[in-house]
Amino acid sequence: MALVASLVVVLARARHTRTKSLLPTPMPICTTCTTAVPYLYTIYGSPQNLRLEQCTKCARDQRDEPPETKTHSFADPYVEHDSLTLLLDLMLLKRAVFRHLLYNRGTQPRQSVGGVFVDPPAGASREREKLRWLNILRFGGPLVCIDAFIRWSHLNPNQPHDLSPWTRQTMSALFMTFVGVCTETLAFHGGVICACFLVLSIADQLQRQRRISDIRREFRFSLIPLTLFYSSLTKLFLLFLLTIWRPSSEPIRLPFDVQFLDDEGIDREWIVRNVLGGMSAGFGLRVILDIHPFFTTMIIIAGWAVKTAVSHLVSRWVAMGGDAQMGEAWLAYSIP
Repeated sequence: MALVASLVVVLARARHTRTKSLLPTPMPICTTCTTAVPYLYTIYGSPQNLRLEQCTKCARDQRDEPPETKTHSFADPYVEHDSLTLLLDLMLLKRAVFRHLLYNRGTQPRQSVGGVFVDPPAGASREREKLRWLNILRFGGPLVCIDAFIRWSHLNPNQPHDLSPWTRQTMSALFMTFVGVCTETLAFHGGVICACFLVLSIADQLQRQRRISDIRREFRFSLIPLTLFYSSLTKLFLLFLLTIWRPSSEPIRLPFDVQFLDDEGIDREWIVRNVLGGMSAGFGLRVILDIHPFFTTMIIIAGWAVKTAVSHLVSRWVAMGGDAQMGEAWLAYSIP
């Protein structure tokens, strides 16, 4: 894992050096058309008295449209939305909320002081990058804990109700599950980051003559793990529902004979974790990479390959802990 982490750091520095020459000062973007804007809103006196900035490109595109079809041309309307709205839109996989959280979160506004407009300070971009890495730890930590609890519940479905959940055996199994989930998460993120570097390097060579989009110029490697965590919310929410609300013990008989739709033949956890989880992760990467969906699919498959290799090692470690059956169940649950 240390070798993978070192490789990721080297690749990230090389990519950052290349993108830094393209756009020295990162800027926020319009959540609708991804055009770079100098600021998102202007504050007049107090933080509650603000005016959202309009995107000139969106306003120009809607100039000839009839009034009944025109919509707002604000660069980022999510500035005024609460956390619950952001969470719901994240679970619905809306592009605009991904762009707001990944590119515009933490940007400094323009201020009006005595009738004079003061632009955001030039050094604010470094603070945004530090804040982004802090958000990865602050947001990813609880999600990994939730994922570990969901997996532990899946691997231990028949826990006796009259037994205290805080026994030494239970806590040991939960700790091993947490360590295993952390290891697999690091492996998956490392594989995706390395695959993104290779794909973007090839894409830059093939599209050297084309104009680079604003969203590509604003790309940083710190966006990748944050995107993967954001896109996993829908998957973890549905897996948590399956954990606390188990399917009926009696299968539902369908009026027609279709074997693959039977309850006994459907692995809901596998479908949610791999099919829905892979699609959500690919969607998130599509937002920040601005490349063809085929390449994002290849990136996710590369991340799965690295995660599968690490899962074999983790399952052996779990089996060495004294429970060979749990090691096999771990491997079956982890492999896509």
